[in-house]
Amino acid sequence: MAKAKMLYFAAAAPDGTASTEQVVAFPAAQVSHYEMASATSLRVYFESSQENDADSGIDAAHAILTVTTGKYKEALQDIAKAIADPYGDALIVVADEVNSVYVSTHITACASIAVVDAS
Repeated sequence: MAKAKMLYFAAAAPDGTASTEQVVAFPAAQVSHYEMASATSLRVYFESSQENDADSGIDAAHAILTVTTGKYKEALQDIAKAIADPYGDALIVVADEVNSVYVSTHITACASIAVVDAS
């Protein structure tokens, strides 16, 4: 039986404020889609049972990754390979700014994380 995979993103060290998200982990099974917002900005969207928050402008939980120009396909392949690896870790570090760890050499940063406030 395949183990459930979680995708980990850290844009910064947690600072104890509720105004921005610094660290999140989502089930890989909840990836909705990937979208290139610019030549170097890859958005990873997640399905969520949370309601949308029209006031904040957040329509879906997502993480924004910075990728090397022209290497978005390779970055996506590396993410997909990590998710599909039956022997890999259950927690996949996609982008960790605090420790400079990335699932792909083509991902250079976790620019931001947006979730609908659960409170």
